[in-house]
Amino acid sequence: MHHLIEILKSIVPAMPSQQSRDEAYLSEAVDIYDVERRIWEIDHRVSQSLSQSLGGAVH
Repeated sequence: MHHLIEILKSIVPAMPSQQSRDEAYLSEAVDIYDVERRIWEIDHRVSQSLSQSLGGAVH
């Protein structure tokens, strides 16, 4: 099983973590308002994902 995982890792390129992608997205902001909007989008995405995972129990 270990060999299969190693083969898959070598085939699939390494993906950056979600945190790395979020940080890169935030670093592209042009002003403080853009940063705030992007933070809101990230927070909303996380809460939306959590809500769907819990069957809509979180708002």
